[in-house]
Amino acid sequence: MEQLYKPLILIVEDDEDTALLNKRMLTRRGYDVHVASNAFEARALASELKPDLFVLDIVLPDGDGLTLCNEFRERSDAPILFLTGKKSTEDRIAGLSEGGDYYLTKPYDADEFLAIINRLVQRTQQVNKKISEASIITRGSLTLNIPLRSALVGEEDVGLSSTQFALLLHLVQNEDMVQTSEELFQSVWNTPMGGNSGALRAQMARLKKRLGEDDTDDFSIQYVHGKGYKFTMT
Repeated sequence: MEQLYKPLILIVEDDEDTALLNKRMLTRRGYDVHVASNAFEARALASELKPDLFVLDIVLPDGDGLTLCNEFRERSDAPILFLTGKKSTEDRIAGLSEGGDYYLTKPYDADEFLAIINRLVQRTQQVNKKISEASIITRGSLTLNIPLRSALVGEEDVGLSSTQFALLLHLVQNEDMVQTSEELFQSVWNTPMGGNSGALRAQMARLKKRLGEDDTDDFSIQYVHGKGYKFTMT
């Protein structure tokens, strides 16, 4: 009988009791859970395991979760949940701006923690399913290979994450039509944006950087002040 895939979660937490409790809860619910107690271990495990979701503390003995989040986001589109004792609005904004998907402060409710994990994993699965259902789109020098989730400018694969690809695909499919931030977030993450506008802005900035818009002259992603974003041929 075929074995069901278990989403792999990496917990980065220096408090042993918290890490063990969360690992037990998640393991009982069918997840494959690994724990790193510091930034060094986290980098090694992230590279080796390619997690489907990260749970990051911010204060670590040899670094901080914000830096890790930024590093992981450069090469992975897996959801990132901050689980931390840092409770200020500034800390929350910083976490979401670095690419975090959700920010939960300690002490926390176990049921809420599990519900957030479940929602983030389901959201990623839905995004991946949506991306896989198509073919190839060409707009000038830009080519989207949807089954492969790749974007080429000329003949070069620009190395988009799955979320960046989904954002670009949505914009291209709605060419010349302004898409509000809420529309983009709802389409790609399949959940209301709420207070996660920073996550969208960070992904859009990375997308435009990857596409190298300054070096292309036949398409662009434009920000329409107060309205949203649109893809257009120039």
